[in-house]
Amino acid sequence: MFELSRKLVALRENSLRELSLYDRTCPMTTKIKIKIISDTSDYLVIDKPINLTIHNENTKEVSVLSTLGGSLFPVHRLDKETSGTLVLAKNKLAAALLADQFQNHKVKKVYKALIRGALSPEKIQWKWPLTDKAEGRKNPQGLSKDRKPCLTEGKVLKANDYLSLIEIQIKTGRQHQIRKHAALAKHPIVGDPRYNDLVYNEKISQRFGIERMYLHSAFIEFEWNGKKMTYESPLPPEFKKLMS
Repeated sequence: MFELSRKLVALRENSLRELSLYDRTCPMTTKIKIKIISDTSDYLVIDKPINLTIHNENTKEVSVLSTLGGSLFPVHRLDKETSGTLVLAKNKLAAALLADQFQNHKVKKVYKALIRGALSPEKIQWKWPLTDKAEGRKNPQGLSKDRKPCLTEGKVLKANDYLSLIEIQIKTGRQHQIRKHAALAKHPIVGDPRYNDLVYNEKISQRFGIERMYLHSAFIEFEWNGKKMTYESPLPPEFKKLMS
């Protein structure tokens, strides 16, 4: 079971908060750095690293909430395997106001992903109906009786014979929507452990020296106190490494 060695460090904009994590069964210490993109009195925007859950869904996994500590409220989902912008409310009122915007699709979210193969045409519009739960690579859509309308839009930013870097927005909010739609388009996200081929993922990991799913939350925009608030997270260097 992981335990946290907490540092009581004041959060500040564009800062890094570093915490030491250790496993009782392992003498080695792993350090996790979380970049604070913005810290306001009502909410926090962080640049979430890969392999951190939002909640403590599994007691053996390290979560964002347990790592940052304090009274924080998640207002939207971001998969454990996905990196990038994540908003956390600091009080119940802010949580309710932000969650309402997310649930009613008033928030602009832009993702970037590396997918297998050269995607054509360059404009993306995926409309397969999906369930709102995790599925598998054999049937990403899930049972037909549980499917709901979905829309994913975007464009190809760069492509070669083997990979495409895409920019995408989800107009609906089904669980794993981007991952499922990419798989149904026959261009699954590189490194996706659920919807891509595991042998392929392993080959990519060994060749480039990093094991991750190549999906990144690059941009988020929502309204707060009558103003549009926009936050960005730069593309991780490993994306560029694969495309070079």
